[in-house]
Amino acid sequence: MVQVTEPNAGEILKTYLKSHDISQAFVARKMGISPQTFNAYVNGLYKFDADFAFSVATALGISPKIFLKKNYRKSVD
Repeated sequence: MVQVTEPNAGEILKTYLKSHDISQAFVARKMGISPQTFNAYVNGLYKFDADFAFSVATALGISPKIFLKKNYRKSVD
């Protein structure tokens, strides 16, 4: 299976959350998952795949493009 997310998507998300003063627990609640599960995605224990990228982007009200490899960003427009 082709990976469409950036290899460092979890770090990108951590940086975004920190720079916007948003807690992981807040986003987890918006997504309907436990903070532990959210943390596992962010820290690479679970695969940060396209489904998770789109879900977290929806919860944050942002484009999922920041988590996607460049060659997949056009298909999001």
